[in-house]
Amino acid sequence: MLNDLPKKEKVRKPATPWRVFWRVQKECALRAVTPFMMYLFMSLIALAVQAISPDSTVWYEVVLGALCIVAGAAFNANLIFARGKMHFDAYLTGRLYEKNKLFGIESGGDRRPEREYRPWKGFLIGFYVGLPVLFLGMFAAIPATWSGGEVAMVMFAGWAIFPVQWIRAYLFPGQSDWVYPPVSGGYAMLMALLPILVSGIFYIVGATVQRREKEREAQRAERIAEAGEQARRETSAKAKKK
Repeated sequence: MLNDLPKKEKVRKPATPWRVFWRVQKECALRAVTPFMMYLFMSLIALAVQAISPDSTVWYEVVLGALCIVAGAAFNANLIFARGKMHFDAYLTGRLYEKNKLFGIESGGDRRPEREYRPWKGFLIGFYVGLPVLFLGMFAAIPATWSGGEVAMVMFAGWAIFPVQWIRAYLFPGQSDWVYPPVSGGYAMLMALLPILVSGIFYIVGATVQRREKEREAQRAERIAEAGEQARRETSAKAKKK
């Protein structure tokens, strides 16, 4: 009997600028979770590759590890490309909502500005993907905590620290008892630019592709309407002649 009772709908609070700001942060942070997991998954594969020759770093480990990083970036690009298309659809819905509101027409549904396309949102998603790298990279850069910081990065953001470790292995071979390494692990923080740039670019590309698809659909519908009108006129003209 209790299941038959209607559920009370949760009413969203008015979209003030401050609330919209935090909703945007939440939306972008949530959209960063899956790309981050893709980087993490590929990093674990790269870590397994590094164990092929535990005593030294050989060229094929670097090549395979680099391919894993590229694969993580490819997953990132594909996911954010799709997100850009979805956000552009939400953007069009929002513009229609604003137009109807301007003419005093009530639109159904609930508008969500945080899901509408803005060119900078892709870069913000990428920032959240790279945020663990920036956080752990600070510990890897400090002499007192560099070893623990790099271990944490290997476990959670290996794609960022592996290039630094490869550079060390080839420029300073055979030095495993460093008090502090000659190439700081803090340089791994530069790798945070990878998801920022990939996410930002492919988010815009996804929205651009969706915009062009919508334009083609509109042109196709217009041509069909014109053809229908032309056929109606020809049929009317033939009927008058009879």
